Amino acid sequence: MATYDKKRSLQVFIHTIIWMIVIGFPLVFIYTGGEREPLRYLDFLFPILLLMIVFYTNYFYVISKYLFNKKIWQFFVINLVLIAVCLFLLDAMQQYVWEHYLSLKKPPRPGGPSRQQVMTFMFLRNSISVIFTIGLATAIKMTILWYNTLAEQKEKERLHIESELNNLKHQLNPHFLFNTLNNIYSLISINQENAQDAVHRLSNLIRYVLYESDRPFVPLDKELKFTTNYIQLMSLRLPAHVKLETDIMKAGDNHEIAPLLFISLVENAFKHGVSPNYSSFISVKIGMKDKNVLECRVENSNFPKEATDQSGSGIGLNNLRKRLELIYPQAFTMDIKENSGNYITTLTVKI
Repeated sequence: MATYDKKRSLQVFIHTIIWMIVIGFPLVFIYTGGEREPLRYLDFLFPILLLMIVFYTNYFYVISKYLFNKKIWQFFVINLVLIAVCLFLLDAMQQYVWEHYLSLKKPPRPGGPSRQQVMTFMFLRNSISVIFTIGLATAIKMTILWYNTLAEQKEKERLHIESELNNLKHQLNPHFLFNTLNNIYSLISINQENAQDAVHRLSNLIRYVLYESDRPFVPLDKELKFTTNYIQLMSLRLPAHVKLETDIMKAGDNHEIAPLLFISLVENAFKHGVSPNYSSFISVKIGMKDKNVLECRVENSNFPKEATDQSGSGIGLNNLRKRLELIYPQAFTMDIKENSGNYITTLTVKI
């Protein structure tokens, strides 16, 4: 946000300086024979102000609303109207200047151009100026769009790579793996069937992170299976006084989703929702809220860790939100709140 504000402030500063120079430059010409001639300056200033209006009308509204939305005809019609209005006002202004300034102070020279010739020349000059201004606004806006799109693509690629590395480093960190393997080792002497199931889940989880999550989108059923395996493995470490509830849908359609979206929420619940001494609970529900809207609701008792405790931090909720903003712009909601000591996170994604 700070970088965006800085760039915007720089743009405003540059625009201000340029227009101050453009508007101030004609002041050099308003003195004739030591006398100030405001009408002459008005003859310079009025076209500049009209061109500013044309420029920023296109820059802030017309181009974004019509040209970028492929409404080409509306874009041309609106600009034709702008051109016609500007030429009418400029012609009226120049007629006024001719009658009150040029014809009185500088009568036409014998053999010089006639008034009609002067007006025709100025009409052509004004037409070119207005069209050039529209073209300039379009070129600048298109350049900014191209630059932002390129920057967004690079940011998306960087964030995707960073997400993969962070998921490998944090979500499947050695601490988690060692604890899971120790739990599996303990299960071998108690319940070999459960131990085999845990090994199978762990291998599926590692395989998914290494070989599936490198794609931009994965089948929804694979993401849900991965989340279920993750919860089952994490539950091996839960004390008896922790109540775990899961309600994860069975995906039977062809929906796809960005990988590893739910793990940060689940991981956060296991990190902050479990107390070694007090009754605790974790509830994870994932299902379709609407035909194309998936909802993940994670609720847990709240036992915040110390600031120095970084165990199980995952990619974090802030990084998750950044990923969502890039992958699902204006197609997700993420609500986090505390209610009566419980921590509730609700994520909805239009898929």
